Amino acid sequence: MYKYDMPVRTTRAAAVLVLGLAASVGLRAQQVKPETVHGFECYIQSAEARMDARPQFLIADSNQPFNDQLVRGRKVQTILANGPNPHPVPGGQLYDWIGGVFIPAVNLERTLRMLQDYDRRAQYFPEILSSSKLQCRTGDNHFGFTMQMKEPAIIETQNDVVWEKVDAKRWRCRSYSTGVREIGKNHGYLHKLYSYWRFAETDKGVYVESETITLSSEFGAFTRALGSMLMGINPEKSLKKTLESMRESVSNKSLQFALPPAGLPACGEPFRPSVCTTISAFYGR
Repeated sequence: MYKYDMPVRTTRAAAVLVLGLAASVGLRAQQVKPETVHGFECYIQSAEARMDARPQFLIADSNQPFNDQLVRGRKVQTILANGPNPHPVPGGQLYDWIGGVFIPAVNLERTLRMLQDYDRRAQYFPEILSSSKLQCRTGDNHFGFTMQMKEPAIIETQNDVVWEKVDAKRWRCRSYSTGVREIGKNHGYLHKLYSYWRFAETDKGVYVESETITLSSEFGAFTRALGSMLMGINPEKSLKKTLESMRESVSNKSLQFALPPAGLPACGEPFRPSVCTTISAFYGR
């Protein structure tokens, strides 16, 4: 999938090295410690409070250079959501990125239709996903689905998604991983994946913005750097790929998107992160 300048022999040796390093870390981190989960939950609570308090709906609404890159430059842009990554939590590492893309000459209905075609997501995000399946549905706004990710290992997640209509031209949704399982050896590449999406239609197209927060095991700087280059241990790169694939699929006029099927089991109550009682220790990081 990727091309590198280093010789093949060196690349293979490096890949073996990073696999060995990651595996040794993974052996120590197969069970996520309670304090790691607690640290993540505290960060999530503070992050969601920050998102809810934000006066502008999109970053592009108040950041003209960011908006210009999306619209005139037609680029996928990412920025740090809350200071340098990774954010340390006890026994783990947390990444918090915001990404944006502008999809010209499309409307909000088509964009949402593609994203809610859960059974064919692997077709729309081929570099990221190998399979996806809608498991439950409550009305038109609450869905549960599974997906199998391709990198940095084969990782299966269960996800709970709630969509919210803000007004005729704006939507948002929250997607929480409720279960994460790495197929084969557990390296600890991903323990949690929470994403927060915003969509806004204009007369020229649709803005898409996502804040993605992930939790992984604790890796050293060398392993992170080498893993990012060779294996895709890079949440920012994954977010960019997601937004690029979304723009490509929505813009492809030959693609027709199916409505979520009827007759599925109800999803039950929407997932909500646990309440953190020590939020002040993490707020504003």
